[in-house]
Amino acid sequence: MMPWILLVGALIIAALSVYAYRLTRAVKEQTEAKKAAQAQTVQGIEVLIVSYLDQQVDRAECILRIRVLLDAGRPEWHTTLTLPTLLSVSDALLAMPFGQARAALDAGTRQAQDATRRQLLQLHEAELTTELKRLKEWISA
Repeated sequence: MMPWILLVGALIIAALSVYAYRLTRAVKEQTEAKKAAQAQTVQGIEVLIVSYLDQQVDRAECILRIRVLLDAGRPEWHTTLTLPTLLSVSDALLAMPFGQARAALDAGTRQAQDATRRQLLQLHEAELTTELKRLKEWISA
């Protein structure tokens, strides 16, 4: 009777060991995937900042994309950095309709919103440039 109990105990321990190994491996893979996603987010933000500073992209769209990537990938930026202009301009841009909601607007309203976007970006151009340079230094560190 005793050898059967030892055999069953050994099988249970072996099964639990295999299960623990698989769980540990799954956690490691998830951690690596999360690190890779964060690295891609950082790289995306860096590319957007350089594109913005070199005036290669639509600036309003670029600010929105930077903000979305920051909020999704580096949410600690709100507490770590002080970027009031980026925050206020991106909040104002996010408050305006975009995508399908923007396409549903009449041409006059769209043009008025485009003018507001341009004016907003022109008024804060110097501050945005300074803050984006600071953000680039922080994100690259």
